[in-house]
Amino acid sequence: MESGQLIFIAIHMSLGTTIYTWLNGNFVGDDELGNKYYCNSKNFNDLKAKRWVIFNGEIEASNIPSHWHAWLHKSI
Repeated sequence: MESGQLIFIAIHMSLGTTIYTWLNGNFVGDDELGNKYYCNSKNFNDLKAKRWVIFNGEIEASNIPSHWHAWLHKSI
């Protein structure tokens, strides 16, 4: 794929996540880096619920603190 195609895909994926968050997201919290964490259930401990992060700036998984990583992966 060319870089232009990758940018097009990234923009549309980001737009989809933004719309999904707006319609279904319940804000859970944020971290010291400004990343925001969401769940599609008001019960943040629901193991069947979807959980996701909206990164502040560059999308880089290593920028997620360990306790939030565990929450995202339903380890806690």
